[in-house]
Amino acid sequence: MSIKPLSSIQGANYTQITGTASFVAAAPDGSLYVLSNQPSGPDKYIWHYVNGTWTNIPGFASRLSPGTNGTLYAINSGGGAYSYKNGIWSALGGGASDITAAPDGSFYVLSNGNAAGSDQAIWHYSGSWSQWPGSGVRIAASWDTVSYAQANGTIAVSGMYILNSGGNIYYENSDNSFARLPASASAVAPTTIGGVFALGYPANSGGNSIYYYDLSAPGWSVQAGLGVSISTDGSTLYVVTASGGIFSSPVRTSVTFTEYTIPTASSQPTGITSGPDGALWFTEAGGQKIGRLTTTGTFTEYPTPTSSDLYGITTGPDGALWFAEGSGNKIGRVTTSGAFTEYPVPTAHSYPLGITAGPDGALWFTEQQGNKIGRVTTAGAITEFTVPSMASFPWGIATGSDGALWFTEENDNNIGRVTTAGTFSGGLGIWTANSEPFGITTGPDGGVWFTENNTNKIGRVSSTIPPPEYTIPTANSQPNGITTGPDGALWFTETSGNNIGRVTTAGAITEYPVPTASSQPYGITKGPDSALWFTETSGNKIGRASPL
Repeated sequence: MSIKPLSSIQGANYTQITGTASFVAAAPDGSLYVLSNQPSGPDKYIWHYVNGTWTNIPGFASRLSPGTNGTLYAINSGGGAYSYKNGIWSALGGGASDITAAPDGSFYVLSNGNAAGSDQAIWHYSGSWSQWPGSGVRIAASWDTVSYAQANGTIAVSGMYILNSGGNIYYENSDNSFARLPASASAVAPTTIGGVFALGYPANSGGNSIYYYDLSAPGWSVQAGLGVSISTDGSTLYVVTASGGIFSSPVRTSVTFTEYTIPTASSQPTGITSGPDGALWFTEAGGQKIGRLTTTGTFTEYPTPTSSDLYGITTGPDGALWFAEGSGNKIGRVTTSGAFTEYPVPTAHSYPLGITAGPDGALWFTEQQGNKIGRVTTAGAITEFTVPSMASFPWGIATGSDGALWFTEENDNNIGRVTTAGTFSGGLGIWTANSEPFGITTGPDGGVWFTENNTNKIGRVSSTIPPPEYTIPTANSQPNGITTGPDGALWFTETSGNNIGRVTTAGAITEYPVPTASSQPYGITKGPDSALWFTETSGNKIGRASPL
């Protein structure tokens, strides 16, 4: 296999997971399934690893493939194919030698009609069975949402990697066209970031070298370690060694930064959001303006009617931008053409900070000094709800997957929850004391994620005790804004660390230094171009981080 010195991932950095296994299968929700190395024979015990805890799944299997919505697909050595969900196994048919789950909820199998080790027919199940062209000994569906042109064909969305008995690597598209990758492999593990991991060929019981193929800049790069089984959820690479050890490494994407200087000097940009017009919109706390930046770098600035520092900003259901005027004690609205309307908050000196679009067609905001959560309709009618904790200093706010509003309480060390009817219930006391939670968002796993500005951690709301908290490698980084990225991970700003951070749903953190020193990155959002856009409060810039 020829080696290309550059790759879209950085070198693997492994952490060992307790336990032993013979086969590994990463789930899209960030959890992990394995087959143990017991009992003897081809069918092994099934184990599920979530947040540091192993749970036995009843039954035995020889191959696994996690699917959508918590469904696990499995086959046994007799060829039986099954699905497992909510504690129940369901039979899917027989005669299979491999199985792979697709992102649309369907799955593919290889038959077992030919001699073991020889190429088998491919079948697809999506309500009914249909045979696909081609054959192989191993298959792996792609969950990548981007297509890549290659020298030997296009690797498009919703296809599948196929290894044949000679180790050749093919990709079959949904239109049944094929592309071929150079070299040979004994196993493949596609990522969701434009690449695929592979084990060398032929398979070796002592372990094979691990390679990575970059689809954006075609070429192979060798990775550290040897493995007998590999899998990835797009965020983490999992490897099983010949001795049964289980190791994980972040799939650390390289990031390209671009920075754009704001025309107004010392504007102190804070909040940022993707607008309905395909541009980025941001607040200027010092410049007292609302800024607009196209993805090609063109700025427009609109002075606000009221002299006020400005913080949170979001796109409303009416196609306008809504923002919080802290010292001005108002909620502002600006159209994409720059026309302003302002609505005074009833509570004097409430200091509104965070704002988000709610599930009820209204805008919801935090009142840091007023100790309230506010609701404003698109017509400007404001209702306020007092937070039960006194002097809690509510800061960030986001709509949860449960249809409630979740917010951070900086001074009270809580994550609060309020329904659209104004009922407070179901919040979380943060395990680490004096954490000062700031930013908050709903993650790709449906969970509520937040930054702990004072204790240097990223947290997730959970019913487990203690709830998950992940320490940021850079000490005293002061994490601030947080958003879901285009790659199934969470991205956040480190105001003092001067980094853009990335955390997978399994808790693996990677950091990327912002080019401008001491820029104090603050707010962050996913842009319409699927890059991460962030404000640099001291750098007076808007930054763009593009994961490759």
